[in-house]
Amino acid sequence: MGNRNITGPLFGLLTLIFTFVAIANWIFQARLAFWICLLLALVSLAIFARLRFSEMIDFFVSRQARYGANVALSIVGVIGIAVFVNAIIAQRLDKRVDITINKLYTLSEQSRKILESVDKDIRITAFLGQNVSAQNQQRAKDILELYQRETAFVTVSYADPYIDQVLANKYNIRVDGTIVFESDTRHEKVTTIEEQKFTSAILKLIQDETKKIYFLVGHNEHEIEDFNNEGYSGVRAELENQNYAAFSLSLLVEPDIPADCEVLVIAGPKSILSRHELDIVTAYLARDGKLLLMLDPSLTSAEDANSGLVRLMKKWGITIGNDLVIDKIQFVPLFGPSAPVPGLELHEITRSMRDLVAFLRTRSVTPNHQQSRSNLSVKSLAKTIGGAQDSWGETERDTDGTFSRDLTYTPGVDTPPPVSVAVAVEKKVSDDDQEGTTRSPTRIVVFGDSDFAANAALREANRDLFLATINWLTLEEDLIAIRPIDLEQQALRQMRVQDVRLVQITSVFLMPLIVFVGGLMVWWQRRKGENV
Repeated sequence: MGNRNITGPLFGLLTLIFTFVAIANWIFQARLAFWICLLLALVSLAIFARLRFSEMIDFFVSRQARYGANVALSIVGVIGIAVFVNAIIAQRLDKRVDITINKLYTLSEQSRKILESVDKDIRITAFLGQNVSAQNQQRAKDILELYQRETAFVTVSYADPYIDQVLANKYNIRVDGTIVFESDTRHEKVTTIEEQKFTSAILKLIQDETKKIYFLVGHNEHEIEDFNNEGYSGVRAELENQNYAAFSLSLLVEPDIPADCEVLVIAGPKSILSRHELDIVTAYLARDGKLLLMLDPSLTSAEDANSGLVRLMKKWGITIGNDLVIDKIQFVPLFGPSAPVPGLELHEITRSMRDLVAFLRTRSVTPNHQQSRSNLSVKSLAKTIGGAQDSWGETERDTDGTFSRDLTYTPGVDTPPPVSVAVAVEKKVSDDDQEGTTRSPTRIVVFGDSDFAANAALREANRDLFLATINWLTLEEDLIAIRPIDLEQQALRQMRVQDVRLVQITSVFLMPLIVFVGGLMVWWQRRKGENV
């Protein structure tokens, strides 16, 4: 009898151990070990039941078993009620909370504003095949689901270009990962999984026309057809992604600025604009034009080739200095203090900016409130952060016209800190104009550098600033550039083999073992108490 009292619990313990090991082998996909341990667990259970058969029968008819059954039924009932309530809440109160740091599962404010204006059905078909990584597939589905949840006019479906070949041929799908945005009249294709691209495609579908941006040429400016480091081909591509069309314009050939010009861009002219060209630009601004002017500092001569444009901007409350901005506190290390990284001022253009913009060489561009008219709003966009003796606009030059190598601040001669390097101007529309017409305000943005948007420097922050400026000039503030989320920065450190094993052992073996031993100790203590 004594041996039986010892052998029964032993086989019961072996049953638990073999069952636990079998589950672990199933998790790690060791199928042979799983079946062996499962067989041993069943044999141990059969022996335990044979040795303790009467005790098992007594247990199942005991008061404790009835209490346990009641508790189990109560737990099942509570779980059922919880599932039922959650189903009702999910249908009628479908709300989400995004607690990720970079708001991975929340559309930007710009996208939500555009989706609010959607008034026709838009069908989205995502072609996600085997050549698209699992991470990109999931990211695309997460973003598209947010669009579908935001408005009832958007529907999303998924297809495999290698299986649904008829559908792929219909849209002429050539790249796996292409996402098609379609309305009744047109469709747009996007091959990059990015919110900005998706929103731009939707905007193209709901807008009746594409806004045109003209870049002045004929004075050695940066050109949008130039793919070299100094060119603006990157700017052109980014504008097209934002539903703009970019064109070159020569006022030496054309008699006037086209009527469909939404923004005139003058990007770093190196030769003088003629009197005739300046008159055309002046008349364009007088009829509520939009101008983006970028003038580089004159590094080799005290003569300013852009003096005509400087005088024109002075009439609009902007003072453009013939200097070179220095900042010894915050600058690009590769180029030194003459390549400042100014701080951004509060403005509609800069409100969505996350990073600072580096200017390779810049001149001062300062609001002149004394000479500005009362109907003008003149604001600085960026200023150097260095204080006295650390930041200024250098004006002293050597006899050959170049700036002095001895870069020191001279009070009363140099431009005092903090130095503004960009200014935005808006001509307010009077109440009389608003009642009788639909005139839009004249808007001007002036930068003291044009190289920050060239192909060689067009990185994230520089691109964002340029696009945000264009969007503000075209009165499209709701399209301020949407920054893509860098998922690689969110990735955790790659776990080593020993790290993976440690996590597996801890979660699968150690923690359940601690719980099991703790329960065994409690059972043993209670059994000792009953025997006493």
